[in-house]
Amino acid sequence: MTNLLTLVWTFVHLSFLCVGGGLSAIPEMQRQVVTIHRWVTAREFVDGYALSQITPGPAMLVSTFIGYRVSGVLGALLATAAMFLPTSILTWLVANRWDRLRGRPWPAAVERALPPLAIGLMAAGVYTVGRSAVTDLPTALLAIAAAIVLVRRWLPAAAVVLAAGLLSWLVSVLISR
Repeated sequence: MTNLLTLVWTFVHLSFLCVGGGLSAIPEMQRQVVTIHRWVTAREFVDGYALSQITPGPAMLVSTFIGYRVSGVLGALLATAAMFLPTSILTWLVANRWDRLRGRPWPAAVERALPPLAIGLMAAGVYTVGRSAVTDLPTALLAIAAAIVLVRRWLPAAAVVLAAGLLSWLVSVLISR
């Protein structure tokens, strides 16, 4: 029971860090679930995050994976609800009142402050995932190649993810022989 309460509180806390998107919560999520609570390893975290990126729905479905690892189906349901419900309720409350507040100075300040905050948090998320995923020369070369293909728009992102996964798998098979 204590583990479930810790799981729920952890994801409620993390849900409020998703400023600009789920990627902004990744550094703290990794710290919480890998370093502090040791629910998953760093590699499992990156793999769970990668899977959540290719499944339909929000990227923060990684919370479902972590919840499942902690406490099965109940943990998955609770972690998912804790990740999405608090900010959904907050968004609904703010959206219903925001138009009435627009003429005041502090909402304008909030609107100006949120984009740089979101960009910084998302950059930290990219750095955190990259630091955990790029562990050797082959993964570094694969990451650079994928970034070039994506920036040049030679292939859609889904194709790059699938190709990188296939290439990574082939390299690991060849190395293990």
